[in-house]
Amino acid sequence: MIGNVIWVLFAGIWLAIGHIITGVLLCVTIIGIPLGIASFKMVPISLLPLGRVIVPSDTVYGPR
Repeated sequence: MIGNVIWVLFAGIWLAIGHIITGVLLCVTIIGIPLGIASFKMVPISLLPLGRVIVPSDTVYGPR
């Protein structure tokens, strides 16, 4: 928890703002909409990254 607080104060808020601005600018064009949505998905991860678990996309649905 302390690491996340330090992260938000020094870097997290600026990264989140950057992803929001980039997402809005990318969503202006039709071609950029998928990249803008991906940029919006990065906001929570850049704001509070410590303690998050990132899994490969092939393990999300379980083994086949």
